[in-house]
Amino acid sequence: MNLEGPALLDAIRYLPAIRSRQAELRGYAQLRQETKDSLHPLVSLGKLGRVDDANRVIETVRERIGPCFLDLNILPGQACSQWNALCDPTENYRAWRDLAANNEGVIPVALLRDGATERPFIRQALLIEEAFGAVVIRSRRPAQDLTALQAALSAVHDVNNVLIVLDLGYVRGAIEPKETEARRVISALRITDPAARIAVLASSYPRAVSAYGDQRGFLQIVERDLHAQIGGDEGSIYGDHASIYPEPFEPSISRWVPRIDYCLDYAWRYERRREDDGGYVRCAAEIVNSPDWEPAFADRSWGADVIRRTNINGVVEPGFGAPGNWIAARVNMHIERQTALGLAGAVDFVGGDDDWEGEF
Repeated sequence: MNLEGPALLDAIRYLPAIRSRQAELRGYAQLRQETKDSLHPLVSLGKLGRVDDANRVIETVRERIGPCFLDLNILPGQACSQWNALCDPTENYRAWRDLAANNEGVIPVALLRDGATERPFIRQALLIEEAFGAVVIRSRRPAQDLTALQAALSAVHDVNNVLIVLDLGYVRGAIEPKETEARRVISALRITDPAARIAVLASSYPRAVSAYGDQRGFLQIVERDLHAQIGGDEGSIYGDHASIYPEPFEPSISRWVPRIDYCLDYAWRYERRREDDGGYVRCAAEIVNSPDWEPAFADRSWGADVIRRTNINGVVEPGFGAPGNWIAARVNMHIERQTALGLAGAVDFVGGDDDWEGEF
């Protein structure tokens, strides 16, 4: 988006949150230009493969993503080498603000650190508002952070310059408590200022899909349902983690089974086949020959087109013999779908198991 300040925030219809990891950056980079032009994503700065220098990673982010809101990834194993200095509240998080100021097109998220005092956080938000014309505040613990969020809303020069992002994390199996939390926090923020602009982030893509079907399965995009339940677009901007499991976990050494995901508007379909049962080629064929396949979508989504080419050619393309690039394909398809829904207005969708019976 070639916009600034309140005009930029007003234009956001869908907020994808991604990390500076290879698959997520590639999936986003392969979006159509018109899709990119309608988005201003939230990107968490951390490691990129073996590169852990923040300045080098941010160069790649700017190259592949373009203008964005920049957050800081502090998860163990994913953080860049300078994360401790960048999230230091000294001089109102000056190191963090300076990093963004030295990179055109980047608007820093006001860091809300666990255990940090409120004053440097508030001053940071004010200084970002002044320097960048807009400030995003992301809370991963909305209920616990409510007091700080209310203080920031009351302190800024103009509430129209602020976007508060409530990141509810992984919501599959926990939609009721997450909905209750979101409703309570949104209500409290609107009492503080009725004009408060709020986005709600969530993800329901699981860490592993095999529990939902060994060879194939359908996973409802629960975050869409959650967004509808808390008021749809009238209550908050829809956001998600771009079909990525959002919580930290310890990686384990295990044999992976070839799997391809295909993104629908409100669900993910996956096909999973071992190498002796056709592997990725068989997965692609099953998806293309299913009633869910949309040839027109493959014309506008790089990820779907990779599935189509794999089926037509009967071979796995270079780089697609392992999961990483298939994750990129899923991210690409998911963002294309959700961007279209956001632009069309998806406020009427209400999920639930009964809505899905017989559709697949």
